[in-house]
Amino acid sequence: MRFKSTLLAVSAVGAIAFAGCGGDSAEDTVNTLRQQGQALQEKGRALQQKARDLAQQVRDGRITAEEMQRQLQDGANEIQRDATDAAGDAIDNLQDSDLPDDAKQQLEDAKKQLEEATR
Repeated sequence: MRFKSTLLAVSAVGAIAFAGCGGDSAEDTVNTLRQQGQALQEKGRALQQKARDLAQQVRDGRITAEEMQRQLQDGANEIQRDATDAAGDAIDNLQDSDLPDDAKQQLEDAKKQLEEATR
């Protein structure tokens, strides 16, 4: 569930940046967040492939189900850390931008959500 919350926070930050986009700083943040999102998607696809490969190794008796679970959890944790870092960086960059008051409030809410998700 923490992973889902982190991704929701990343999405919220992206939406806030896009909606409040008026200056170069916010636009740069949106572009960076988009690139980081694409990298996260690629990592997710790679983890899915790894899961298929590991499942075959379990069926072949080369590794245990517990080892498969550990490796997949490590991969998921890495993706979550990257997503959290991307959202945190975007929040930091946007806090100094010229955003409307409602976007600033949404940004604060997203920051709180991210902090709760990473506890």
